[in-house]
Amino acid sequence: MLSTFNTLALLTPPEAAEFLSVIPAAMVTIVVVAFILIDMFHRQGTPRDYLAYFSVIGLAATAAGCWYLWDTAADPEVFAYGPAFFGMLYFDQFALFFAALACISGALAMLCSPALLQSHRMDRGEYYLLILFSVIGMIVMTSAADLLTLFIALELMSIPIYVVAGFLRKDSRGAEASMKYFILGSISAALMLYGIALIYGAAGTTNLEMISQNLIYITDSGHEAYPMVILGMVLIMSGFIFKVAGVPFHIWAPDVYSGSPTPAVGFMATAFKAIAFAAMLRVMVVAFPAEVFRGGFFGLGWIDVAFFVAFASMVLGNFVAVVQKSVKRMLAYSSIAHAGYIMVGFVAANSHPDFYLHNDAILFYAVAYVFAVVGAFGVLSYFGRRGRAVETFDDLGELGLKYPFMGLVMGIFMFSAAGFPPTAGFLGKFYIFRSGVDVYAQSGETAMLVLVIVGVLTSVVGAYYYLKVLVYMYMKPAKKEFPPLEHKGTRWAVAICAAATLYIGMFPAQTIDISRDAVMDMSGVPTGAPEGAEIGGPHDVDIQAVIRAGEVRLEELVPDEDE
Repeated sequence: MLSTFNTLALLTPPEAAEFLSVIPAAMVTIVVVAFILIDMFHRQGTPRDYLAYFSVIGLAATAAGCWYLWDTAADPEVFAYGPAFFGMLYFDQFALFFAALACISGALAMLCSPALLQSHRMDRGEYYLLILFSVIGMIVMTSAADLLTLFIALELMSIPIYVVAGFLRKDSRGAEASMKYFILGSISAALMLYGIALIYGAAGTTNLEMISQNLIYITDSGHEAYPMVILGMVLIMSGFIFKVAGVPFHIWAPDVYSGSPTPAVGFMATAFKAIAFAAMLRVMVVAFPAEVFRGGFFGLGWIDVAFFVAFASMVLGNFVAVVQKSVKRMLAYSSIAHAGYIMVGFVAANSHPDFYLHNDAILFYAVAYVFAVVGAFGVLSYFGRRGRAVETFDDLGELGLKYPFMGLVMGIFMFSAAGFPPTAGFLGKFYIFRSGVDVYAQSGETAMLVLVIVGVLTSVVGAYYYLKVLVYMYMKPAKKEFPPLEHKGTRWAVAICAAATLYIGMFPAQTIDISRDAVMDMSGVPTGAPEGAEIGGPHDVDIQAVIRAGEVRLEELVPDEDE
């Protein structure tokens, strides 16, 4: 018994190190508490712009905190004993990367919101509060080391946005968008939860690293639970595909994007997609690493599922976007196409452990996508006055000539989304497709080359409807007058997005390095990556992590003296 307690004492890391993993979420939580107290004393009848600025400052401070913790997260001494809080949370650069990205997306969306909310007479503090709660869920989701932690964070991220989608209560389309999003989101969450239950039934644990070890045993021994594992894996992946708006779980996106407040659409179209991809990457790579579960190409493992989702999303998203008359619906279908592009990088990087480092293309693309799409919806929100909002392509007539600044930044965003240099979107697509070509060159998998070719061809189709926006803004006559919602916050937000899009496109080295560092430090990644890559760092599966996960009794690891 004494030896048992001594062993536990040795395996207990300092409490201070454990609490490092919750600092980003705790910072946003403090902002939420302060926000509630400030809003309680708000004087009725006065604008709530200052609440938006307060929230933006809080999220900016959190993003800065993630940067401050960047080097600490890579320190081998910080978490030499596995995930924090008994196997529930990781603390690594991968989690910090996406936590900062969620904060940036939320801050930019809130900067664009005050004028639009005032126009609809819905200038209420709850709007900003809901986005802050959603950001907390995103931060926890990126660092989840357990499927239950992941699911709770997923719901904390999603439920506030179901409410935000219908925040403009007097708009019938908002109510429809909120209801559809809630019902379909609840179904997808139920599917994911059922998948988690099946995995728990088969593996006897919800800890990602322990699932990997136990499923390898089930596979090698031909255990009868193998079909249950496959079904659970498919259901979990289905939940992620819904969140990224990939085919065939994309049907919610057009209606939700059309009916929701425009700045909030920018947030849900970027942060949601990025965080869902981050969580899917960690779960699938850490919990289902065995080659029998990858199954690609056309061994019908989860890589093949991702392959078909990528193919269908790029084709459907681009071709349906071409025929849209509503700008927001066009951007909704284009977001489906972008999910397909990111999925190409996901397939290429994870089709074999040797290609793992190609995941940095996904992270780089996510950064480029956030600034371009939040900025585009910011421009639309600038002309989003109640009753006279810009919605169709015809409504864009001559806006670029009448409002040169908004026309200029919209051009930057459309060029980036279409993949034209020197924008960040060009390099994002370039790195995604190059990773696919590299994988084809090294593996000889024709299917990978086909997927890249489809991606390039559909990108050409996408250029048509992105350039169509600029044609209407500069070359088509105005059919209606759309007085803008003059607000400094919106102008600052779109200016930041445009500057970041151009800066990353012309000077990408720092963003590439950060993306590579985040991928290399992702915790729980099994060994098998290229030599010298230092994948997983100090977070590889070890005996201490197993004990801290609470899934194996210590007696099973420490034999009796008689033995």
